[in-house]
Amino acid sequence: RLKTTILITAAGTGLLAAAGNVLYDYMINRDQKYMFGPLKKHKRSVNVGEFIRMELSEETISWAEKTTITQRQTNAYDGTLLNGYCFEQPKTKSSQRWVIAVHGYGQSASAMFPFVKPFYEAGFNILIPECRGCGRSGGNYYGLGWGDRMDVIKWSRLIAAEQPNAEIILFGLSTGADAVVMAAGEANLPVNVRAIISDSAYSRLTDESNYTLKKSHVPAGILTFATSLVTYFRAGYSFAEASAVNQAAKSHTPILFIHGGNDDYVPVEMVYELYEAAECPKDILVIQEATHGYSMFADYAQYWERIWKFTDTYMPVKTDESSYLSRLKNQIRRFRKTA
Repeated sequence: RLKTTILITAAGTGLLAAAGNVLYDYMINRDQKYMFGPLKKHKRSVNVGEFIRMELSEETISWAEKTTITQRQTNAYDGTLLNGYCFEQPKTKSSQRWVIAVHGYGQSASAMFPFVKPFYEAGFNILIPECRGCGRSGGNYYGLGWGDRMDVIKWSRLIAAEQPNAEIILFGLSTGADAVVMAAGEANLPVNVRAIISDSAYSRLTDESNYTLKKSHVPAGILTFATSLVTYFRAGYSFAEASAVNQAAKSHTPILFIHGGNDDYVPVEMVYELYEAAECPKDILVIQEATHGYSMFADYAQYWERIWKFTDTYMPVKTDESSYLSRLKNQIRRFRKTA
């Protein structure tokens, strides 16, 4: 009987380890091996042609092609090569206002072009880091926000070192939103970071994994545990520690939380949990008809009106920059009339 119990336990443990490794390779491994590999297409880096969202696509492509973009690289705290791209204001419009825009799961820098264009037109310099495991950055795994938070801080400190008077906004989409919220909870975030904008962040990675697996009608709890354990040994972090709720609670930096009411990847309940946890200055915008990461495309005018109101509060506009925002607000009004 003891022998049978040991064999059953060993077999169960082996199956659990195998399942955890398969899910790790599907969700987190950059190479995405096993049976799922051929179903995933790896994005190497900037690809202007990937825009397919509404009429904003053509306008964004035209802007990206006409605007000078430069490549930046640095090393993460663990030595991983980090790659990024900058849209800097012309020298005649020298600016120390920056937006660091962090893309979502498995994407590359160009996914953020539609989101940074209005900031650039408002006089901000733009830095779009490519998260570890993505684009031309190094690393063999996806950080899912938690593994990227210190990289976001590294980029922020790099800008602060080059421009001590820089004012920085951290803007993140999906897992990029988690990266910026989680960075907000770290003590070494530079004081130059004045505001954070989080669009479509999950609350806890464990809860997000359980939610996703339950939709596939599999035993979510045990598979999340197995994948978390494998992730700890292969990537150095566990799902349990990846909590945007805990990090938001430690933030002293103002945070604007944005979410889609019809988000079927990250349920809208999670944004309310994040908002309640945050004790810093905060605001929330839920666009009811929007799906995951599509709030801007669902209601462009409301999206940017709320962002400008938030940023104006914590990064007051200087006199020489007011013309930029006036022009943008006029664009929003025209967009509202034609929508």
